[in-house]
Amino acid sequence: MKKFLLLFLCIVFMSPGIYAQVSIGIRGGFNLSAMKFESASGQKSGGIGSGSQLKNLQADLLLNIPVQGGVYLQPAFRYITKGTFLEPAASHSDGESGNRIKVRYIEMPVNLLYKFRFPGFKLCVGGGPYVAYGLGGNYNTDMISNGKVVSHSMRSLAFEEEDNVVTPGMYLNRWDAGLNTTLGVELNSMVMIGANYSYGMVDIDNSAAYKVKNSYLGISIGILLNREDY
Repeated sequence: MKKFLLLFLCIVFMSPGIYAQVSIGIRGGFNLSAMKFESASGQKSGGIGSGSQLKNLQADLLLNIPVQGGVYLQPAFRYITKGTFLEPAASHSDGESGNRIKVRYIEMPVNLLYKFRFPGFKLCVGGGPYVAYGLGGNYNTDMISNGKVVSHSMRSLAFEEEDNVVTPGMYLNRWDAGLNTTLGVELNSMVMIGANYSYGMVDIDNSAAYKVKNSYLGISIGILLNREDY
């Protein structure tokens, strides 16, 4: 995925007109995030719409780069928190069970957009790859005795094997990557309103017990600071 992102950037930056006016933008919003689990036996759970999603915040610093005609490149640096609620342990089990995880990332989506012009605004449709680097996070656990939760605790997540055990057999990887799609409008007042869906394609669990992939649905509002491409 990282090689694909580099190739994607090289192709776009070699396009004619790439040195036209570049604008800077900022935006913020919130997202519904979840982690999709698949066990070694093929059992699946989680993901957007499963009831396991968390509400989190995101903030972007982006570039708006005209390529040619209505085609634009929008790379961004995004601070985002992803996570999920974990399914509780079986009622008959004793011991410790993870019930929620949050991971903070610096994410770089690189979207190729087409902007359809209308009076007073542009409709923006596009997508592209992303890579993300985990900064840290935390997870909540329940202590279960005789099938009942007797206490709760919260622990930090540091991407070292001794620190990032969320639930027995699960060890998180720092890197994430996948695909991103986006739909939004740009008003002539330079305000941006949009939504995006991100689907992780990298297994972020280092163990053999699970395959774990991130996904989230986000909405945001922002502004382009120096747009001169109208």
